[in-house]
Amino acid sequence: MALKFEASYPQGICPGWTVIVKGETSSRENEFEINFLSDSGDQIALHFNPRFSEGSIICNSFLSSRWGEEERTDTFPLEEKEPFQIEIYADQEHFQVFVDDNKIIQYRHRLKQFSVVTKVQILNDINISSVEITKRELY
Repeated sequence: MALKFEASYPQGICPGWTVIVKGETSSRENEFEINFLSDSGDQIALHFNPRFSEGSIICNSFLSSRWGEEERTDTFPLEEKEPFQIEIYADQEHFQVFVDDNKIIQYRHRLKQFSVVTKVQILNDINISSVEITKRELY
């Protein structure tokens, strides 16, 4: 796995934070992931993984040394080598995920201790043009 971006926020990034990733996929493989991790990296509160080969977007969590049950949507607004914007907003109960301003999935928090979610990581086959991480009002 190729690390493309990582940022740490020791005060925690859930709830109330928004991460906006602008970019495009870079090859025929077209798989990438965005992860919200604990500082130690042993827990993944949100694993966001568009799979071009399946035409699906998968979300999951890695807690207590194992993956949970995948949640997927067959709404797949991404296209090979085309620019996109992914916005992930963490409210009190869910990660709200938008692609190009269209809501595509709402993923319920499985890791209830928000303060341990301190990293955002982007991996694999993606050319990133910008990453914006901002705090906003909860709604």
